[in-house]
Amino acid sequence: MTKNRIVAALALLTIMCPCALAKDAAFDAFWTKFCAALKANDKEALASMTKIPYQSYDKTLKTKKEFIAYCDKVFTKKIRDCLVKEKPVLDKTSYFVFCGEEIYIFEKAKGSYLFTEIGVND
Repeated sequence: MTKNRIVAALALLTIMCPCALAKDAAFDAFWTKFCAALKANDKEALASMTKIPYQSYDKTLKTKKEFIAYCDKVFTKKIRDCLVKEKPVLDKTSYFVFCGEEIYIFEKAKGSYLFTEIGVND
């Protein structure tokens, strides 16, 4: 009888929370590598996980080399610390990470997840 109740409870949870079934292994793998790059402040790795050209608030970074040179402005120590502590939130096909007044957005591009932009957290 107890086993049947457990099965029924799990079935009910699955119906009530279909998001529990939508685990994205590709994003999880990306996020693990991205956080490791943030912790190490590995600008080369961060650039390789960013959609280039990258449009910042004040300029367009057209090459990986330009992004690497600008990386400390995109990922300050404070932002890196925040990003590795926060949990990404899925919104349709994008993942968002909220850090203060900014939203860091990650999307699939050409089959792989990439950091794509920073939005305003309003």
